[in-house]
Amino acid sequence: MDDSTARRILGVGPHASLRQARKAYMQRAKMVHPDRYAHAEPPAQREAQRAMAELNEAWRTIRLGPPARPRVDHEPAREPDRAEPPRPRGCEICGHIPANRIDIRSLTGLLLIHRSERYAGVLCRGCGTALWRDVQAQTLTLGWWGVLAVFVNLAVLVNNGSYLRTLSGMEWPTDRVAGTEAPLSEPMPATRKVTARVLPWVATVTAAFVVALLVMLLARNAP
Repeated sequence: MDDSTARRILGVGPHASLRQARKAYMQRAKMVHPDRYAHAEPPAQREAQRAMAELNEAWRTIRLGPPARPRVDHEPAREPDRAEPPRPRGCEICGHIPANRIDIRSLTGLLLIHRSERYAGVLCRGCGTALWRDVQAQTLTLGWWGVLAVFVNLAVLVNNGSYLRTLSGMEWPTDRVAGTEAPLSEPMPATRKVTARVLPWVATVTAAFVVALLVMLLARNAP
């Protein structure tokens, strides 16, 4: 794989730094990692494995540099590159249109501290909705368990909710942009709705009960 192909796969420009390329690799790897497709149909799992292998190869090419070309005394004259007409920007995961900018987060509370992960990119409705459901369910399950995390988690959930409205207002993906280097050939398989999952609601109700209990104890012991 040459450098220009690797950069197209990661969605970075020719002058992007190694740090920027690594950030783009990590963002896309979180979205297409095979673990995210553990409950999907076998074809979708194989597609995710292929896409992850391609991302790994692209990152390895940029990190280590392209293989050295043999030296030649005289290179044949090259015709100047023709400017390609601008293409619509498709989904960063599957290459389909229409697509829109999405920027959501997950939160994990760890008593006195908390850890946040960002999922940002231009996504179609299919990929964006599938990713949003997983991220929101994870946040509802793990985001409450910290002193400050309770308040931060509320802000994260509100932010994520605003992007759900964006996704709901988009058309479903139709065509794939010709020549796209998006890792998947089809939108991500649909994931279960947040309302159909048990753990997010058990965790949220438990957290609300604990907070209410603490408030009652503090009120009872107040002078």
